Amino acid sequence: MDIFTSIFYGVVQGLTEFLPISSSGHNILLTKLFNIKPPSLSFDIFVHLGSLIAILFFFYNNFNNEKDNFIDKWIALKIIIFSWIPILTIGYFFRDFFDGSARDLDIVSASFIVSGIFISLHLFKQYKLKFTQVILLMAFFQIFAAFPGISRSGITIAIGLFFGLNPRKAVIVSFLMSIPVILLASFYDLYSILANTNEIGSIYNIIFSFLFSFLFSFLGIKLMLIISRNYYFKWFSIYNISLGIIVLFGLLSGFYLS
Repeated sequence: MDIFTSIFYGVVQGLTEFLPISSSGHNILLTKLFNIKPPSLSFDIFVHLGSLIAILFFFYNNFNNEKDNFIDKWIALKIIIFSWIPILTIGYFFRDFFDGSARDLDIVSASFIVSGIFISLHLFKQYKLKFTQVILLMAFFQIFAAFPGISRSGITIAIGLFFGLNPRKAVIVSFLMSIPVILLASFYDLYSILANTNEIGSIYNIIFSFLFSFLFSFLGIKLMLIISRNYYFKWFSIYNISLGIIVLFGLLSGFYLS
């Protein structure tokens, strides 16, 4: 993988990690569309770490800025502690499926459509639940993000909005839930590397991908906060559904993006 491709993957990972568009789904589509070799596991670790450091940096600044400290630290800690359990459970028992068949384009295209539908639900109906109940539901529905094409941030924010959270709080809770998920993804990739030493990538590619992942993850975080203030979520619903239909149409017409 050359430097340009490394930067490209870093940018894609950074932007799609926190925006309501699936990072894994886009990586699969771009790999097939441009006939790019999938990145090594060591590469995956460092692009995820770029996103992780970006979100930790955001919360560090937020918690040390009194006027923006709009979510209690202990609530934040409880969210982080709990939210990894459902997705770890589903990932452990069905990891072969999610590493294999779930990455087929027919499933990816359907997943984009499902993600878009979820994001639009709050536009038609909303219910009001207690904050802790909403957090439990957001953590549970996060398991569906194991499907490439279903956005983790998209589905968690959608559930938050559907059950009564205001847009900004839904985004912040989704950000918090991303921390253990990114850590789990990194640990899984590290475990796979230890089992296969051939997965070590070029140090220059890793550095560039890490830097661009960090920068564009931070940009994605800032964009999501702007989106939460201006209520632009419906456009991501339209984007996901449209992309899923385009990919599905390509499959049905014999164009396999390969």
